[in-house]
Formats: sequence, structure tokens, C-alpha cells
Amino acid sequence: MRGLKNIIILSGIVALGACSSSNMPPVSSANNPDQSIPNTVVTNSVFFVFNGADVPANANKLLTVNASYLIAHPVATVQIQGNSSEVGTTSHNQELGLQRAQNVKAALVKLGASAKQISVISFGNTKPVYANNDKGLQPKNQRADIVYTNQAPYQYRLSKVPHIDTATMY
Repeated sequence: MRGLKNIIILSGIVALGACSSSNMPPVSSANNPDQSIPNTVVTNSVFFVFNGADVPANANKLLTVNASYLIAHPVATVQIQGNSSEVGTTSHNQELGLQRAQNVKAALVKLGASAKQISVISFGNTKPVYANNDKGLQPKNQRADIVYTNQAPYQYRLSKVPHIDTATMY
């Protein structure tokens, strides 16, 4: 009986050691949300250059996916939430966030989405979701989030920054 007890304790210690011997650091979705997301899930945000409001070319695929969904689902609605980094005055950042949101809306409408399905708002620099780097900057806060407010796509989720699974859109 005593030998069985020692074997059980020893196997528990070995099991715990095996669990903690992983060479991989633990993934914290709060600190790095992109590491816990599968490859087909992308941030449903358009990222801008510093102090810029022109929609970058690398956002075309994301905008096309969202516009196609809005066209296929006429009751779906989105709110484009413009954001900026913390650099600059509050009024400048508010205006910059609004320009970004309006430009994303214009791009979606140009791709065929109905303007009635899209509203815009600016949060300026009041809702940063990414921590600043050692120089006090965070380029990912210079963004416009596409947030579904009605009839979101399957596998759409909103956890600080919206994410969408492009593999399960249709």
C-alpha cells in the first residue's frame, strides 16, 4: 500500500514537471492578442501611417471582405471607429480619427457597400488599445476599427480590437 502511494505521488510530480518543462512562454492574449488567434483570423482594423488619413493599399483585401459581407447582408451594419496615437493635441487627434473613419467608409462604399449600413465616429486618442513602445509611440493605435453593430459575420469577435475569421465569412 505504501509503495502504491509513493508511485502515485511520484507520477504526479513527473506530470507536473512535464507540464512546466515547455520551452514556450505562456501566451497572454491580454498582452499580445495576435498570438492566440489562428492564421485566418485577422484584426478587423485599418492601420494608418503617423498623422495620415489615406487608406493604405495593404487594407484593400480587408475592405473587400467587409464590403462583400455588407453587400450580401443588407441588414448588417458597422460603425467605423477612428483612432489616433497619443501624440498631438486632443482636437487634432479627434479630427484625424474622424478623417480616418470617413475615408474607410468611403472605401467601403466605393466597393459597393451601402452608405446606410455604415456609421462613423472618432475616439481620437482616448481609446488606445496597444501599449506604447520605449519612444512613447504605438503605430497600431493609428487605426480605424470596423465594428459590426448588427448581424456580425460568423466568428466575428470584439475584444478591445475587433477580429474576424476570413475563412468562415461565407
